[in-house]
Amino acid sequence: MVADIHHNLKTALEKQREQLQTELAESGTPPADGMGYGTHQADDGTVAFEQAADLAMRENAKRMLYQIERALFRMEEGTYGICRQCGNKIDPARLKAIPYTRYCLHCAARAQE
Repeated sequence: MVADIHHNLKTALEKQREQLQTELAESGTPPADGMGYGTHQADDGTVAFEQAADLAMRENAKRMLYQIERALFRMEEGTYGICRQCGNKIDPARLKAIPYTRYCLHCAARAQE
């Protein structure tokens, strides 16, 4: 049963990793800023906002990809599903919700306080 859950989670993580890698590859490098050439200051503001949003999404995708790759590594290492803080098993429901998590619910809540 646990092996089935881990297999399903591994498959989901691998699929998510592929999607993120594709997303990052397709987004490529940010375009030249082009600011200062608009006909209005609002145009420049819109361009700056869109660039900042794109950069934030790329950085978030990179962080997520890193977390997914670490979770896949823990699966191979045999430490997946074990809380990095307290060493207890992470609830399977938590792993289904956040398959790349490193902490049990209790330790994650304590870290946020």
